[in-house]
Amino acid sequence: MSAHSVVNSFLALVLLCLTGAPLFAEASTSLKSYYSPIVRLEADKGYFLITTNSGIQWIQVEDAVKEHLKTLAVGDMIDVVVELRPDPAPPLLKSWKLARSSSPCKVLNGQTCSQK
Repeated sequence: MSAHSVVNSFLALVLLCLTGAPLFAEASTSLKSYYSPIVRLEADKGYFLITTNSGIQWIQVEDAVKEHLKTLAVGDMIDVVVELRPDPAPPLLKSWKLARSSSPCKVLNGQTCSQK
């Protein structure tokens, strides 16, 4: 094999690695949406339970959102976007919109709430 072929092969490998890494990182973050009634709340622990097509699913929230969980009630209809994580970690809440609730936190963008 000539030196020219070795250099070309090396450059091709480097290019493949550089272009493949961002695609892999992007694919590892998977978002999913669910619309469900809230079945159970564990606000102090940062979890709530919803139903999905495949059964029931615990959703975890970040510490900054725990206080907002306390404004929700069992039976509230919630539309959530979650980040799926490897087992055994439950999905992590990214946002919610409440369709039927007396909570003042109708829309949560992940950190802050609004009425609309």
